[in-house]
Amino acid sequence: MSETLNALILGLIQGLTEFLPVSSSGHLAILHEVLGFETESNIFFDVILHLGTLLAVVFFYRNRIADIIRGGIFGIRSLISGKGMKASFFTTPDSKLFSLIIIGSVPTAVIGLTFKDFFEGLADNLLYVGFALLTTAVLLVLFELKKNAEKKITDMSVIDSFIIGIVQGIAIIPGISRSGSTIATGKLLGIDKETAANYSFLLSLPAITGAFLLQFKDAVEEGFNFHSYILIGFAAAVIAGYFSLKLLIWMIKRSNMYYFAGYCAVLAVFAMMW
Repeated sequence: MSETLNALILGLIQGLTEFLPVSSSGHLAILHEVLGFETESNIFFDVILHLGTLLAVVFFYRNRIADIIRGGIFGIRSLISGKGMKASFFTTPDSKLFSLIIIGSVPTAVIGLTFKDFFEGLADNLLYVGFALLTTAVLLVLFELKKNAEKKITDMSVIDSFIIGIVQGIAIIPGISRSGSTIATGKLLGIDKETAANYSFLLSLPAITGAFLLQFKDAVEEGFNFHSYILIGFAAAVIAGYFSLKLLIWMIKRSNMYYFAGYCAVLAVFAMMW
């Protein structure tokens, strides 16, 4: 199979699975093994795919991101003017969401920086990937079973955001879906499913940006050559990422996460058998 076709497939898979609750890292680990897609610029290619999905979520939430930035500026100005932390960052929905994203990103960063190499090394063994995919399937089932989840952003606590941030950090494990695990955790904490989904994707922005920067550093140190197929993978990741976001939000409103749970379970069996 040509590198151009491989790049197109991997770009589509990255874009679709980065936000759909089926684990992009798990899919890429399986596809790298099955397709044997190894090139001299493999790390750089993964960097470009992450950049594509980052641009997709930024474009999808562009208006909400602008509100969050304004909320953060409001909180900083209030704090400088002499108001307390709570009055500055936890009074308006936008300033509170800004604060919750910062708080949730802290444990993610600590776990990611501490265990990055160990967790990513698990991708070399599809047995581990398979068990992680089964874990994702279980979390998605629990998401559907959980009732009476009605908390909005204004009702979320610092503890809620911190716990979700921990789960997002653990989701570095190939096969654990970042979106699936964080959205399910949010609902299990009593957060409304749409609020949990939106918070999960907005919380992913610092995480995806951090992963991009770390991989970019590795790519620079390794050295790379630019190939035309990289642009094809990038474009596929952007387009697929945007539409996968729209699809998941639509499905969450209709509680169809069992489909994703079943898919993860089947893929887990395939990975472990391979």
